[in-house]
Amino acid sequence: MDNKNDNNKINEETPKVVTPGTDNTVNSTPVNNEPKVVEASNTNEVNQQTVNTSNNQDNTVPTSVKLEENTTGKKKKGHPVFLVLLMLFLFAFVYFLPDITEYVTNYMNEKNGVNELKSGTMSCTFKNSTDNLDYTYDLSFKYEKNRLKSSRMTTTNRLADTATDNSILTERENSCEFLKTVLDENDIGMTADCSVSAAVQVTTQNINYEKLDMDFITNNITEFEGFYPEYELNQSVTTIEQELENSGYTCERNEQ
Repeated sequence: MDNKNDNNKINEETPKVVTPGTDNTVNSTPVNNEPKVVEASNTNEVNQQTVNTSNNQDNTVPTSVKLEENTTGKKKKGHPVFLVLLMLFLFAFVYFLPDITEYVTNYMNEKNGVNELKSGTMSCTFKNSTDNLDYTYDLSFKYEKNRLKSSRMTTTNRLADTATDNSILTERENSCEFLKTVLDENDIGMTADCSVSAAVQVTTQNINYEKLDMDFITNNITEFEGFYPEYELNQSVTTIEQELENSGYTCERNEQ
C-alpha cells in the first residue's frame, strides 16, 4: 500500500508536457523558456514596413542619374532651336557675303596703304599734231571704288597755223552729226554733241556704262567708226589708267 501511494505521489509531482500534433503524454524536465507570441497586427505592420522599404529602394534613383536624365532632356529640347539659329546664320552669311568680302578687302587695302578702292573722277589728256591739224583728247572717268561707271571723251580738232584747207574739220563734223542722229533715235546709254567753227571742231561723247547697249553698237558698227566704246562697266580704273599712260596720256585722279 505504501508503494502504491508513493508512485501516485511521484506521478502527480512530475509535470506532463503535451507535444503538438499528438495525444501522447511525455514526461519531461520542466523548461523555464516560454515561447514568445507575436500578435497578428504587429506581424502585418512589420510585413508592410518591409514591403514599403523594398518599394522605396526600388524607386530610389541616384542623384547623378537624375541629373543626367534632366540634362539629356534639355539637350533634346534645345536641338530644334539650335538648328534654326544655325540655318539663319548660314543664310545671312551667304546673303551678305559680297558685302563682307568688300568690307574685308577695303580694310586690308586701307591697312596696307592701297587706295585704289576709292571713288571719284580721273582725267586723262593726250595731245598730238599732224601737218594740218592739232588735236587733243580729254577723257574723264567717273568711278566708284575703282570701278568704272561713266565716261566722257572730248575730242578737239584745231587747224594748224600752216593749214590752208579746212575740209578735214567739215569731215569730222559730218561724222559727229551722223553719230548724234543715231544716238538720239536710240536710247543705248550713249550720247554725242558736236560743234564746229572756222578753225576748231569739237566732238563730245558721253557713255553711261550701266545702260550701254553693246549689242546695238555691234550690229551697227559702221555708225560707230571712230566712236566705238573701248571700256566696259565696272572695269578697273587703275587698269585703264595704266593703259592710257602707256599710250602717252597724262592722268590725274580727284578722289573723294
